[in-house]
Amino acid sequence: MVSHDDRPATLGRILVIDDDAALVEVLTSSLVESGFDVISAHHGGDGLMLADVQKPDLVLLDVRMPGMSGVEVLQQMRTRWPWLPVIVITGLGDTGLARALLDRGAFDYVAKPFDHDHLQRCVAAALTMLKPRSRSAAIA
Repeated sequence: MVSHDDRPATLGRILVIDDDAALVEVLTSSLVESGFDVISAHHGGDGLMLADVQKPDLVLLDVRMPGMSGVEVLQQMRTRWPWLPVIVITGLGDTGLARALLDRGAFDYVAKPFDHDHLQRCVAAALTMLKPRSRSAAIA
């Protein structure tokens, strides 16, 4: 687990859960440059624990990971935090699965390799959707 929360969150806290360390680093760098606070986990179980402690505003979740899959993580997130937007990250061959995850509560999906501008638009749309409801009201 890596935490980058030594700076104040300006636009929101994003949890990245992906077993590809290089991709996590690229995502973290891009999102931090855009003004987000980013925390990350390389395994689904670690991501769930981190979400419970760090209370992210949004999750970027890989579909295929060893151990606990993104499908399992999404299911648990929908049970624990139904208001939390989750954007699924998937390989090009998994877009059918990603679309199925939309039916299970994912906000949206981005396919690898992804366009950073498209990812930023997805993140902004998800966070905009969350703003009318304060997170503290949703938790209560």
